[in-house]
Amino acid sequence: MLTDQVAAVYEPRSSLLVSGEMVHFRSVTSSDEGLLNDFFLNIPEKEAVSLRHDIRNPEVVRFWVQNLDFKRVFPLMAMDEEGRNVIAVSSLHFQRGVYRHIAEVRIVVGKAYRKLGLGSALIKELIEVANRLGLHFLKAEVPVENQLAVRAFRQLGFEVKCTLDRYFMTRAKETRDIVLMIKRLLVEMEEDLFFVF
Repeated sequence: MLTDQVAAVYEPRSSLLVSGEMVHFRSVTSSDEGLLNDFFLNIPEKEAVSLRHDIRNPEVVRFWVQNLDFKRVFPLMAMDEEGRNVIAVSSLHFQRGVYRHIAEVRIVVGKAYRKLGLGSALIKELIEVANRLGLHFLKAEVPVENQLAVRAFRQLGFEVKCTLDRYFMTRAKETRDIVLMIKRLLVEMEEDLFFVF
């Protein structure tokens, strides 16, 4: 696996949204703590409570940026046209052991930048990184009610494999149904086949 080279396979780039605004993508650095705190504080509370971590807690964000490890997680963020504000955050979470050929995609888009193609643009960037790293599959777990995200992943080649009833529990102890989506990447797999008895 080439995850130790993930920083080398991604250089900052830009994308034009359907609104005509140019946005900029780059990996997260240890100096982005303040920018990330500002971004996460603007995520609606109803959505924030449904995320895996307490993103409104500055200590959580500080731990992330002080412990960046691109062998475990590749974090990619989008900046506005002026490069002053974070407008979306996404990441590839690399698996280990028998799942080391798989990464999970996670994404949060700021409310003002939804339905503009930003989420799809970030997913495309992560697919390209995953292909360069030689991964075989990407997976995404999307709340059933977020059909906008389900459509975006589908349009980029992710297939719905199943719906997992009450699979996710929020910090408020409410359960949510999750759509499990998988994308097969363009890799030569025949040499990696083996049997386990």
